[in-house]
Amino acid sequence: MSISERHLAAFAADHNVYGSPVSPRYLAGRGDPRHITHALWAAGWTTASDPLHPAIRMTSPDRSLRLDIDFAEHRTGWRVGPGFGHSHWSASFSTDTPVEIVAGLTDALIRPEPDTPASPVADVLTARGWQHTTDEAGTQTLLSPDGTVQAELRVSPSIGVIGWQFTTAHHHGEYGPKGLLWRADFHENTPPHLLAAVTAAVCHPGSVLRARYDHVSSPHVHIDAEFVIGDEMAAAHKQRLAQARRHRPRPPKPTPGVATSVPAARAGAAGPAR
Repeated sequence: MSISERHLAAFAADHNVYGSPVSPRYLAGRGDPRHITHALWAAGWTTASDPLHPAIRMTSPDRSLRLDIDFAEHRTGWRVGPGFGHSHWSASFSTDTPVEIVAGLTDALIRPEPDTPASPVADVLTARGWQHTTDEAGTQTLLSPDGTVQAELRVSPSIGVIGWQFTTAHHHGEYGPKGLLWRADFHENTPPHLLAAVTAAVCHPGSVLRARYDHVSSPHVHIDAEFVIGDEMAAAHKQRLAQARRHRPRPPKPTPGVATSVPAARAGAAGPAR
């Protein structure tokens, strides 16, 4: 089953309101979860969730990956990782994480893995002007130029590397984040190309559309002129789904059947020896 015209009409109607382009996107507010779920469905992911239950579980076409969405779990509203097997890793995002940033990871899951090695998180962010420090234990901390987002590669003196954590707050001070907005956590074994994709989404310079008052209230937020955003949101969503469908696995070709009948013997041909 594909995303129907009814789904698209409902999406457009829900966004037929006044809104604006908002930047930076890490302060843009949650956004619409269908930005992710519709794209995964278009790419062949499935769900067996109870439609009357607010939690959703989606599974990749090869059954190796799983996305769990449960906004009752504020800290880990989005959870992504392998459904089974030995290649354990996991990623989680709090419920207020902008969907475009969560989609940095989920979009990378439906695309082929790049042939070239992914750029390290620290390299991506320092190229954007983020402040980079390393403590005696080896923990790396990077702070966005506006001081609202902190990326940290956490290292424990006893157990070693724990993984990356992104926290966005109104302010990061000596005693930690003040006015936490959202956070994302990545297990140490999270594939580098997925980390790079999320990092690129965090520091993407482009704006995103949000309805009036749906963005974060902050002096660091830039809001462009307001207009009715429904048509533009719907057009961008349709284009996004078309791109996702290109990565949908093709059904296997049927195996040619093996002939079971024996051709009739030619006239005059010798029969089998008795």
